[in-house]
Amino acid sequence: MVNILVLLRFEGLEACVAPAREAMLDYALRVRESGGRVVDQDGDQLLVSLTDMRWGLQSLRNLLALARRDGFAVRAAIVQAVLARPGTGHDGAGFTARTLETLLRLAGEVERQQVGITPKLLSLIQLSAPEFADLFESADAAPPHAAGELRPQPVLVMAG
Repeated sequence: MVNILVLLRFEGLEACVAPAREAMLDYALRVRESGGRVVDQDGDQLLVSLTDMRWGLQSLRNLLALARRDGFAVRAAIVQAVLARPGTGHDGAGFTARTLETLLRLAGEVERQQVGITPKLLSLIQLSAPEFADLFESADAAPPHAAGELRPQPVLVMAG
């Protein structure tokens, strides 16, 4: 089983934040009902840990459709949830610095109505939830990197 960590940013469009806020609260409730957990909720951001990859991918696909219909935007990034201390369970456990860095990098590179992942996660999706693998394609722009720095993995996106 592959646990995933998802960072979602909800944005109101045309000065109306109510639909985005309602969608965020509803998504947090559905995450809990699915057996996942809300790791953090702050302003227009939601960080969740999900244990069911299929449910997570389908819920994000549905969320993108809802956002288009109800006039708000969602940006999301997904990574494999890697705990800093294996065997500690969900209570108070932190994620590795690399997990969080990758998640934040992806979240900064996706556009409105997109879900970003790395090629590594796509490989896991192909094994665990192959019906969702074709939804992701390479992002158009290559991510910037500093001289002498290793080039980060490319971003693959599911657009809504």
